Amino acid sequence: MTERIDVLHVDDDPSVLDLTEAYLDRELASVSVTGVTDPETGLKRLAADSFDCVVSDYDMSGMDGLAFFEALRADHPTVPFVLYTGKGSEEIASRALNVGVTGYFQKGGPEQLQRLATRVRQAVAESRTRRVADRYSTVLEALGYPVYVVDETGTFEYVNEPFAKLTGYDREEILGSKPDLIKDEKAVREAEDRLGPVLSSEGPAIQRFHVDIVPKEGDPIPCRDHMAVLPYEGEEFEGSVGILRDVSTETARSEELETKRRALEEAPVGITITDPSLPDNPMVYVNERFVGMTGYDCEEAVGVNCRFLQGPGTDEDAVAELREAIDAGEPESVELLNYRKDGTAFWNRVSIAPIREAAADPVIGWVGFQEDITAFKEREEALRRQNERLDEFAGIVSHDLRSPLNVARGRVDLAREETGNEHLEAAVDALDRIESIVEHTLTLAREGQTVGDPEPVDVAELAGESWETVDTERAGFEVVADGTVLADPDRLRNLFENLFRNAIEHGGTAVDDPWVDANGADDAGAPATVTVLVGDLADGFYVADDGPGIPAAVRDNLFQPGATGTEGNTGFGLAIVKEIATAHGWTVEATESEAGGARFEIRGVDRPAPSTS
Repeated sequence: MTERIDVLHVDDDPSVLDLTEAYLDRELASVSVTGVTDPETGLKRLAADSFDCVVSDYDMSGMDGLAFFEALRADHPTVPFVLYTGKGSEEIASRALNVGVTGYFQKGGPEQLQRLATRVRQAVAESRTRRVADRYSTVLEALGYPVYVVDETGTFEYVNEPFAKLTGYDREEILGSKPDLIKDEKAVREAEDRLGPVLSSEGPAIQRFHVDIVPKEGDPIPCRDHMAVLPYEGEEFEGSVGILRDVSTETARSEELETKRRALEEAPVGITITDPSLPDNPMVYVNERFVGMTGYDCEEAVGVNCRFLQGPGTDEDAVAELREAIDAGEPESVELLNYRKDGTAFWNRVSIAPIREAAADPVIGWVGFQEDITAFKEREEALRRQNERLDEFAGIVSHDLRSPLNVARGRVDLAREETGNEHLEAAVDALDRIESIVEHTLTLAREGQTVGDPEPVDVAELAGESWETVDTERAGFEVVADGTVLADPDRLRNLFENLFRNAIEHGGTAVDDPWVDANGADDAGAPATVTVLVGDLADGFYVADDGPGIPAAVRDNLFQPGATGTEGNTGFGLAIVKEIATAHGWTVEATESEAGGARFEIRGVDRPAPSTS
C-alpha cells in the first residue's frame, strides 16, 4: 500500500506514543501518526480531521479504551479501531471482540509492535476496499442493473434484487444453483468460452456479449452481459462477476430501424433525406432507387443539394413552389423535368415533407420521394393528342355527318309522301338508326368517364324522373328502393334512361308477372310488354325486368360498344351505362332477375354519412 495512512494513537504514556510512531513509520511505507494522551482529545481530533485507523490504550484515566471506542462509533462507525493495551486479560479481549473492535494486541517488544503495524496496514486496506465496494454497490443499486457473482465451481454465490426480478426467481432459488437455471445450453457454453480470454494475461479484462435469459415464466429476455473475474492471486481462480442489461427495447428498436432501413432501400421510388442545419440543405442519404433513377452514385449525391438534377427544361415555377414550401416548413409535391448523369431528361414527381421531433418543433430534416413518371407523362401526352383527334372526330360527326343525314331524311320523307313507296319506310328506319348511332357516339366521345361533383341523390325519385323521359309505351314500372347515394345526378339519370330503354327494347310479354298491378294490365287495358323494377343493394342498387333475360354466354360482352342482340338497336346504351358506372368508381354486372329476366347490379356505391344533428 503506497497511499498514505493517517493514524490516531491514544495513550496516556508519551513514551509509548513515541515508540509506536517510530515502529509504524518504519514498517509502513507512508504513514502519519497523530498521538494524544487522553480519549477526550482524541474525540476532538476525530471531529476535526480524517483518520484511516485509531490505535488506543485500554487503561486510561476518565475513559477506558472500550468506552472511547463506543464514543467514537456514533460519528465514525467504519474507522478501524485497534485496542493496544498493557493490561491484557481474557475478559478484556472477549469484551473488545464482542463490541466489534478491529484488532486486539497486548503491548510488548518489537515483535508486538511489528504485529500492530501489520494489523494497521491490513485494517486500513480492508476499510478502503470496503468503502470502494460500498460506493460501487451504491452506484449499482442506483442504476438498478442485475448483478451476479459466480464462484469457481460455476455456482451462483450472490445476486441482487434486480437480478431476481429479471429472472422471476426468488434470490433463495438462485443462490447455490448453476447458470443453466436461467440459460440454455448454448448460452452457458458462450459464457464459459468468454471467460477463458479474461483469465488469460493477454486477454481483455471484461467480456461483453449477448445472452438470452430464460425467466421462470415467459419468453427469453435478450440481455447484454458484462463479465469480469473476481480478483485473485496465483493460480486460484475464485469466480466471476457480471452485470446484465435488459436490451429488449433496444433490440426491438434495432429491428424496427433495420426494417425501416430495408424499406427505404427497397422502396420503388427514390428517397432522399436532407439536413437543413448544414449549408445549402444538402442530401445526407439517398437510396438505391435514387441511384438507379438518376445515374449518380451515393458518393456523388450525398453532401450536395438536389438541384443538381435540374437543367434547361426544368420549370422554374415548379422549383419556386418547392422553395416556398421549404421556407414555410410545409409538404409539397410537383412535377419536374430533371436530367440524369448522362444528360437524358426524365419527368420526376418530387414530393417533400418536413421531419420534426414533434408537431410543433422546428424542422430537423426533409424527406423527399422522387418518382420517375416519364412513361406516365408520355401516356398522358398521347392521350391528350388522342382526345384532340376525338374532339375533331366528334365535330365532324356532329356537323359534317349530321347535316347530310338530315337532308337525306327530309328527301326520303318527301318521296314517301309523294309516292307512298313502301321501300322508303325501310330507308327511314335505316336513317333513324344512323342518327341514333351518331347521337350515342357523341355521348361516349364527349362525356366518357367523367362525372361532376357527387351529391346526395334519392334513387327512387331520380329513377321515377328518368322513367318519365323514356318512351315506355305499355311497360310497367315499380320502385322498391328507398336509399340515397352519392352521384352526379345528370349522369345517373342517363344511366337509368339507358337501362330502361334496354329493358323495353329487349322485353317481351309478361305472363303472371308479380310486378304488374292486380289486373295485369296498363291504363289502356292492354297487357304490359315488360315490367321494370328498381331496388336497393347493400352497396348499391339494381334495375331488373321480367323479359326474356340475357343468355349467360353473351353477358360478358354486353357492355362493348355496338354489342346488341336486337334488330335496329345501336348497341351503345349499355356501353354508356358502363362508362358512367366506371366514372363513379362503381361496377356493373348483368345477372338474371327473380322473374327470369335481366338484372343489372351496380355496386361499390358510396352513401352520404348519416346526419348527427
